[in-house]
This record gives sequence, structure tokens and C-alpha cells, in this order.
Amino acid sequence: MKKMILAAAAAVLAPMIASADVTIKFPDGKADSIYTIEHMLITDMVRSRAEGLMPKVDTLKSVAGIIKFEIDPSGPSRYMIQTPTGRRGVDFFASPGENLAVIITSENPGDYIVTGSPLMDGVTDLSKKSKVILEKYRTAAQANPRDEAAMQAAQNEYTALFKDYVAANPTNPASMYALLNLEGEDFMAGLASVDPSLKNSALYPMVESQKAYVEKSMAAEKKMEEMQSGSYVAPDFTLKNLEGKDVKLSDFRGKWVILDFWGSWCGWCIKGFPKLKDAYEQYKPELEIIGVDCNEPEANWRKGVEKYKLPWVNVYNPEGTTLLADYAVQGFPTKVIVNPEGKIANITVGEDPAFFDTLAKLINEK
Repeated sequence: MKKMILAAAAAVLAPMIASADVTIKFPDGKADSIYTIEHMLITDMVRSRAEGLMPKVDTLKSVAGIIKFEIDPSGPSRYMIQTPTGRRGVDFFASPGENLAVIITSENPGDYIVTGSPLMDGVTDLSKKSKVILEKYRTAAQANPRDEAAMQAAQNEYTALFKDYVAANPTNPASMYALLNLEGEDFMAGLASVDPSLKNSALYPMVESQKAYVEKSMAAEKKMEEMQSGSYVAPDFTLKNLEGKDVKLSDFRGKWVILDFWGSWCGWCIKGFPKLKDAYEQYKPELEIIGVDCNEPEANWRKGVEKYKLPWVNVYNPEGTTLLADYAVQGFPTKVIVNPEGKIANITVGEDPAFFDTLAKLINEK
């Protein structure tokens, strides 16, 4: 049925496609409007974070509910269309020489299909299926109490959707999109299984970039497991506190220490402060907390400590140190429990209530 719908849509727009690389058809009865269309070469997307590259922006007016424009001849690009209200409603990939049809059936909520290339036919199919799964996850996450079992089931179903697609379509360019939705071993196994010809596909630069990230993450996860063996001595460090004085981790031997890697830009870090303050009050002076601020200007750190009234030891981690790599920090917040002997007892990534159960168990068992 899905293939019949796509084929019918392409047939309806066939006369319009002949004169333009991309034809966008808005819902019936839609008045003529101005739309913002951003696009960026996929190769530039991979470089954009490091080099500060920005997408190109154009404004186009729909005529009788239709927009036509030419694909950037420089190479495969990602296109994003914003409605007059500012909502980003359409997102697709296009390469020179392709003729794509974008059929928008609803702008709010956004609902559309993109057809005309093997990549976008596959992406459209996967997007619609994954949307259903993500709605299951959201419903379970918003339940009171949260339905953890249903959330995990939805997560497993989401992963299986993309894994199965890659396995069944080793030569289809849309398998590159599927890989971008996988992580860790699933990503690496899927990449190893696809046909080598896909190295020439539009999304391969993004997949190649993700491969480097996955390899780094897997190495960090392996190191994290080793660090929690119970015999790993926490790497010592010396950082400046608010008064500009040196603070060394080794100065706190004999106490339990929580290293809280955070930043004032990190919403989940901030949400965890109330419970962290409660734990500090409960266990001090047996426990000390060292807040290690990361990835922001020193002035922002100082404002953050004052704003959130952080009562523990606060230090600033400037650019250029190896501290995050030393502790295999991959996300924020990351909390590291160091025992009185100076060895790592636990590492928790993210704001997880179970961290405080682990802390209580460790301190009470000692």
C-alpha cells in the first residue's frame, strides 16, 4: 500500500517535476506564502561544528500552493523548510541530477512524504515507521509513574527497525540513513555488512563521521568499565578554585569524594543539584563533592556557582587539559564516586536517581 501511495504521488506531480529539481506541493487550499529554505552540503555539515559553517538561506514564495527550486549543483545537500510561523516542517536530502517531489499533507502537525530517489523513498518509509515507535516511547515516558518496561520495549523496537532495514537493504542508499540511527556495536556491525558501493552515496560522509564518534565512544565505555573494577586509582589532578587556589584530588584521601562534571549550560546537571545538595548534607564531613566545571568560559562558571548556590568545592577545568579523557567523560552530568583509598567505585552518566542509591550503599557498606 505504501509503495502504491508513493507511486501515485509521483505520477500526479510528474509534469511539474520535469521543469525543476524539487517540487513542493502544499496542502490543498493553502494560500500563497513565503517560506524559508535552508540547505547545506553534506560534506560541510560534517565540518560545520569545527569550522563554524552555516547553512545557506533562501526565501521562496509558493504559487498556487507549489514551490519549485533547483538543487545545489555543488553536491548532495540537506534541505530544511520553515513555515511562515517559524516551524521547521520538512527535512530531506537531495543530490544534483535528482528530481524530487515533496508532498506536504499537513503543516501543523507536520506530515509529508518525499519521493523521487532511492534514498528519500527509504528515508520517508523509515521516518513514518519510527514516528509510530517514538510516540509509544513518549507515551510511556509521560505516564505517571513512567512505564520503564514499555519505554525499553519501544527502544528495542526502534533499534530493530533500523538494524533490520540495513540487513535487508545492503545496497540501498537509505541504509546509510538507517545507520545514523544506530549506536555502538549495532552501528559497527551494520556498517560492516553494507555493500562497499555505498561509500559513494550521499550520506556516507555523515556515516564516516559517526563511525569515528562511535569508535571513540566504545573505547571510552571500555575504559569506563575498567575504571569501575574497584582497583583503579582515580587520576589525580590540580585545578583552580573560585579563589584561584590549587585544589588537588589527592588532598581528599580518607574521604568519599564525588566528582561532578557539569556546566551551567547543562540543564540536566542543574536539575540534579537539589538531590546532590541533600546527599552532601547527609554524608558530610565523611563525603566531599568537587564540582568540575567544563566546556564554558570561566565567567559563566562563576555565575553558575553563585546562581545555584553550590556549597561544595568548585573548580574550573580550562581548555587543553586531559581531565575529561582521563575519566572517559562522554556526557554531562557525569558523576564519579571515589572511595577513601582514592579508587573509583562508580561512574554514572546522566541524571539518574539510582546514583544516590549506589552512593548510600557504598558509604554504608564501608
